[in-house]
Amino acid sequence: MTRLTCLIFALLLLSCSRYPGEVESALQQAGTNRDSLVAVLEHYRGGEPLKYKAACFLIANMPYHGSSHSIEVPAQYGEYFARVDSILEADPDAVHDNDLKHALALQYGQLPEVLTHGGSNDLQSVTPSYLITCIDEAFEQWEQSPLLKSLDFDEFKEYVLPYRTVSEPLPPAKSDLWRKMYDQLSAAGMENIRNPIEQYKQRAIAQKEMNRYVEAKAHVGIYDIYLPLFVADCSNLSATTCNIFRACGIPATFEFTPQWTDRSNRHFWCASPDSSGYFHPYTPPYNNMDEDWATSLRYAGKVYRATFGTQENSPYFMKRIGEVVPEIFASPCLMDVTDNYHECADVELPVPPHLTVGNLAYLAYFNVHSGLNPVAWGVVDDWSHTVKYAKVPLNMLFFPVYMMPDGSLEKFSPPFVVKSEGNGYIIDTISCNHAMPISIHLLRKFPHKPHLVKYRENLKGAMVLASNREHGAYDTLFVIPDAPQPCWQRYTFANRRSYRYYKIVTADGRPIEIAEYEWLCDAQDARGREPSQLPIFDAGAEIDSGKYRKIEGAALESGPLFRYSVDGNLDTYVESPWVGMRFETPVNITGLQIYPRNARNGIEPGNTYQLSFYDCSKWVEHSTVVATANFIDVHGVPSGTVYLLRNLSSGKEELPFFYIEGKQVFLSEMALQGQ
Repeated sequence: MTRLTCLIFALLLLSCSRYPGEVESALQQAGTNRDSLVAVLEHYRGGEPLKYKAACFLIANMPYHGSSHSIEVPAQYGEYFARVDSILEADPDAVHDNDLKHALALQYGQLPEVLTHGGSNDLQSVTPSYLITCIDEAFEQWEQSPLLKSLDFDEFKEYVLPYRTVSEPLPPAKSDLWRKMYDQLSAAGMENIRNPIEQYKQRAIAQKEMNRYVEAKAHVGIYDIYLPLFVADCSNLSATTCNIFRACGIPATFEFTPQWTDRSNRHFWCASPDSSGYFHPYTPPYNNMDEDWATSLRYAGKVYRATFGTQENSPYFMKRIGEVVPEIFASPCLMDVTDNYHECADVELPVPPHLTVGNLAYLAYFNVHSGLNPVAWGVVDDWSHTVKYAKVPLNMLFFPVYMMPDGSLEKFSPPFVVKSEGNGYIIDTISCNHAMPISIHLLRKFPHKPHLVKYRENLKGAMVLASNREHGAYDTLFVIPDAPQPCWQRYTFANRRSYRYYKIVTADGRPIEIAEYEWLCDAQDARGREPSQLPIFDAGAEIDSGKYRKIEGAALESGPLFRYSVDGNLDTYVESPWVGMRFETPVNITGLQIYPRNARNGIEPGNTYQLSFYDCSKWVEHSTVVATANFIDVHGVPSGTVYLLRNLSSGKEELPFFYIEGKQVFLSEMALQGQ
């Protein structure tokens, strides 16, 4: 057959096709399931044109969707969680009944095993009844839910219509999810999208508390949202949430960052539009829209949305035949939404001609575990020997790299930061300057964690109380004026009386999260011992004068972890609205030392630290020192580059930093500039 004959034959086949080209292509890959998918198309063809278009959209994109595995969840699990719901509905205070929670854990342990099987592609496994039900239910929600009335068809196809989100086990039909969840989600009304999300959050948190002692050994489908966190993960919980919300008329998308700006791992979450169409992120089921923005999601790096429909500008379609791409970018259903989270700029960089190995180049973050981690892609122009990157967030450090055929990364340009300047942007290239060495004063190896900062802020306004009767009236001796730093803090106050009972109580019932605390008395009190040493952050700092002594008593039972606040271990901590101590005889307390819960990423005396700087595409060790105080001074360090401090004695968290105007500025702190 000649080439011309083949072309004519192909055109004739195309002209005789019953369905759009992408649908025909999918049907050809469906194997024995082709007739089932054709039945869905014919079910809508001719009579319901919009539903027919929806069916075409789903089937055309099925080749790119499937389950990594499947599970069989026995019906008894649904009955168990329904029973817990009934308990909570009858008595919301049941969350405080530890005996009941232990009894529920025993019941859960007797449930039959969840069976796990291999995965499958949706083209070969989705049944016509499942697909038709999902399409019909999606359209019914589109017509009835007040949260969907403003969506056009293209938005509906992505935020409501899909029967699955990513590669999770095939979810129950939308109608089943609606029956299980809608009544509770809609209890506070559906006019404002925050209402059903709040209902979802509160229900999940209450169920999780009731299942606190459950030892789950397997995922249980949609019920993962009710189990302790270690059973599930943020990707699974976000996918489950999207499936539930879409079935109940709540628009939702699945978004993620390949790496945080302040951590080396990924994170996944959901986003939903408000009445104006603006998307707000949240990590389900613990948060409502924007609730974890300040402490978490604002630290995301590049951000992507997992779509059901394919995206033509994704690496999957833009790569050359045989070109290797990072695993995180292997899906064709990937949309870059970084500009919803950060101020961004488009960047063009030159590339050496001899390094051109494909259509794509990448931007990588430094990763303490893997070295470099690709987080963004760019398109290579072979004619101009440049690579163009879109939506590059400002104030973040990027390493330009190629991915070689063996999967390794090849750096081709110095690391850089995009900064705002006037009405435009500049690319600030990192260049190590050996000719102008500097001295640097180091206090930390990793930045302050936002959630731990928030816990310390809970201590602001906490009261120091005293009494001679455990359950009697207490006198207020002192109010903590500010949030303490993540190290030993000392507070002194005038107190001329002696008491047997002393407490620290938050003003509004928020939990006190401290690792240790010590009551101080006058140094002349024979019962006292040497208190813990206060931190020394500078060579010229005054050493503790020894004016106070620590006096010990018996910790009052303020919660299940109360002993952790006086066990001498800085890695354990108490979570309680108050802590306190009883003394055998009255004592005159005139001071308090507390060590707030923290990650212990500051400089600790006695630990060994190694400082490195980035030079000529590699990390170069500068010096190794043993800290004698809570700081390290290092001299003769090359300027103008980025640095990394490792604790060789303990801990595993490190993050590169710049040294700007005499201070460490970690990469995550740099990224927050301009937000």
